[in-house]
Amino acid sequence: MKRTFRAIAAAIGFVALGLQWWLEVGLPKGPGLIGSTVNFFSYFTIFANTVAAFAMLMPLIAADSWAGRFLARPSVRTAVASYMIVVGVTYFLFLRHIGDDQDWERVADQLMHYATPALFMIDWLAFVPKGNVPWTMIGTSLVAPILYGIWTTVLGALTNWYPYPFFNASKLGHQKTSVNMAIFVGVLIGVALTLVVIDRIIGSLQRRAVSDADHGAG
Repeated sequence: MKRTFRAIAAAIGFVALGLQWWLEVGLPKGPGLIGSTVNFFSYFTIFANTVAAFAMLMPLIAADSWAGRFLARPSVRTAVASYMIVVGVTYFLFLRHIGDDQDWERVADQLMHYATPALFMIDWLAFVPKGNVPWTMIGTSLVAPILYGIWTTVLGALTNWYPYPFFNASKLGHQKTSVNMAIFVGVLIGVALTLVVIDRIIGSLQRRAVSDADHGAG
């Protein structure tokens, strides 16, 4: 069941990423193949979906590899789950009415912002061992988003292109953009904290159920 679910989720994730990349490089007034590819990987949505797709795939095809073991860790999968929640909620609240996505663009958006986050959360709830995520995961999970924020700032300063309107320093100013980035990090902290608490609660309930079963059998 787990292997089948993850195989399907990985396939959907990579199809969504491939479709979105194809649409990005095909923009009639885009910056060309290299520029479009750089822009493509400059979205936090793409980063999160890419990590999630590999997190589904690598434990299946290379479980004993470094990547397979790393991406199978409950702490890593919990961090990725927090990214996917933020991706889905941010899109729903702030981005879904921006632009006029139609046809394949809408399909790609729906897959990356709704389907893959939902699939990853189902996997996290159903298949990731609970009660093993340390509190330090909240801090370590911020490394990638902070590096992403630095990349976005540098890329925007060099090209005057920003992936999201709330990170657009040329329009909002550096002070407002910094506040938005701080809010972004704060939301990630809150989501990661919530997931660790849920992990601890479920783990405790599972251990209690096992203990009760053992006592009943005895």
